Amino acid sequence: MATQDLYAVLQKLLGLHRQLLETIRHERQALISANTGNIQEAAHAKQALIETIRQQEVERLKITGALAIAWKRPLRELTLSNVIIIVQEKDQKTAEQLRSVYSALTLLIQRITDQNRDNQVLVEKSLEHVHSMKKNVLGESVPRSNTYSAKGQRSAPQSGARLISQEV
Repeated sequence: MATQDLYAVLQKLLGLHRQLLETIRHERQALISANTGNIQEAAHAKQALIETIRQQEVERLKITGALAIAWKRPLRELTLSNVIIIVQEKDQKTAEQLRSVYSALTLLIQRITDQNRDNQVLVEKSLEHVHSMKKNVLGESVPRSNTYSAKGQRSAPQSGARLISQEV
């Protein structure tokens, strides 16, 4: 019975991870359109989903602990792949269900990781662009001092900036 409970929790985790991937995709669209309201909404939705995923993970660990006791095995040995191997000996159908959910979860987690990385790169490039624009605007608005060159060498004074005329 504990393996069916494990399968149910894994199914919930699968659904939550699908929602998370969709939320991350919406977040990307909000980032591209620079819609701060949607960006904030996506961030809150991600935070809520991650918290729910953590709660389900705690439930999964409880079930795995119960399996460890029932099967008289150390908890650290009962990774999901090992549970599938153990269950396969007794119940091929349940093992196949667990394997299917495990594969789907692994794929979803990889896609979520990749999409988050892409979003991070997008944000970092946007920040670099904003910083560059800020530097350009501030550089234009602040008059440059002609005392030193860009290389740090003392520059020759310009003829138009003299206080005393050469004719005098």
